[in-house]
Amino acid sequence: MSKQYLLLLPFVLSNVVAGQAQEAATDSAPAVAQPQAQNAKQCTVKTWVGREAEFEELLRTAEVVSIEDIGVGVTKPSSAILKKGDMEFKAAFKPIKRGKAGGFWESYEAEVAAYELDKMLGLNMVPPTIIRKINKQNGSLQLWVNDCRLYEDVMNIVPATEGWSHQLSRMKIFDNLILNEDRNSRNFLVDPEHDIILIDHSRAFLSKKKIGKDNKLPNQYDRQLMAKLQTLDREQLDVKLDGILMGGQINAIIARRDKLVEHMEKKVKELGEENVLFDESTP
Repeated sequence: MSKQYLLLLPFVLSNVVAGQAQEAATDSAPAVAQPQAQNAKQCTVKTWVGREAEFEELLRTAEVVSIEDIGVGVTKPSSAILKKGDMEFKAAFKPIKRGKAGGFWESYEAEVAAYELDKMLGLNMVPPTIIRKINKQNGSLQLWVNDCRLYEDVMNIVPATEGWSHQLSRMKIFDNLILNEDRNSRNFLVDPEHDIILIDHSRAFLSKKKIGKDNKLPNQYDRQLMAKLQTLDREQLDVKLDGILMGGQINAIIARRDKLVEHMEKKVKELGEENVLFDESTP
């Protein structure tokens, strides 16, 4: 899987975002129902939550000051410095043409689709990502997230709390929904509040209608998230993902959603609702 490197240089986004970025590395470069901003904790790094439109506009319109190859990663992502007025910030650019490379189907559109679907579900886990042309190449442009570390680097110190377990359950639900089979300890991030940030989705959204085996499926399900999932229909997805995914890919989302619901209902029947479903605001 390609690598997004959150080198996280200091940046200031005036009236749009303020924060200091620090260096970190990860496995990928790292709308539309209204996001559930009220459900998000006020943590230090998810500065986009509740202000998605501002960040999307900034990514679309800021001047590209410089862009350079990160130097590693299967899909060769680039880091870009962008500027608008006195605001300077960083983003990851992935001009991956849709197709098969190294035995895997990949596309920059999948990165954007992951963000759009995250917004539809109110997950607040995928950073703002848009399509933009840079140096005559279309690609995904994703906001770099400050003050995060790879899960690989913190897995031994992350507290084994119920809240952490619930976040992992949401991540598994999302990965099965989009058929992201390459999630590993180097392609999701953890912020200082121990909130998860999801990156690296260029290999997701295949047209296969399968979900993972039992060890890739959650043992518990977020009740509110599953309720939102069950309201998704083809018409909604067509509107939000028009020009991003193809028809077969969208049909597969619905099919995988149905399989997730079936698995949830099976677990409830076996173990009881109180042991399978949980109620908790999304971080």
